[in-house]
Amino acid sequence: MNLSLRIETKGALLSGQAPQIIQGNLDGFVTEVTMFLLGEVKKRTPQGVFGAQGGLLGSEQAEVSGKGSPVVKGVVMSAQAYAEVIEKGRTAGKGMPPKGVLVRWLEVKLGLSETEAARIEYVVRRKIAQKGFDGAHMFERAVTENMARLDAMAEARGLLIVKELS
Repeated sequence: MNLSLRIETKGALLSGQAPQIIQGNLDGFVTEVTMFLLGEVKKRTPQGVFGAQGGLLGSEQAEVSGKGSPVVKGVVMSAQAYAEVIEKGRTAGKGMPPKGVLVRWLEVKLGLSETEAARIEYVVRRKIAQKGFDGAHMFERAVTENMARLDAMAEARGLLIVKELS
C-alpha cells in the first residue's frame, strides 16, 4: 500500500490574510446594515411642519465608528431633543410639554396665525399632559420589521467571507 500526503499552503486562510478579510467584511456589513436601517427609519418617521427638509426627518443620520477594530458599531440617531418623545410617545399625567414648542405646529397644521397659535397652545399642551399620545416607534419598528432582511444580510456576508477565505 502506497500512501502519500500533500500539504498546500495556498489560500487566504493559510497565508495570513484571514484577519484582514474578516475585518473588512465586518466593517462592510455594519456599514451596510446601518445605512439600510437609516433608510427604514426615515420611511417610518412622521413628517412634521418642516416636511422632509427639516425637523425630525432632516435630523436623522447614521454613523459607523470603530472601523478596523473588533468593536465596529453602527448607530442611527437624531439630534433633535424631541426625537425620543416622538419615538416612545408621552404617557398621560407626565406634565405638559414646554411652552412654545407647539406654536409652529399649530400654525401649519391648523392654519392659525402666530398670535392665535400662541393663544391656544396652552390648551393643547394641557390636553397632551392629560391624555398623552402614542409614539411612532420608527427606530424600533425599523429593526423589528426587518429582522428577516437583517439575518439574510448577515448570512450573505458570512458566505462572502467563506468564499474569500477559500
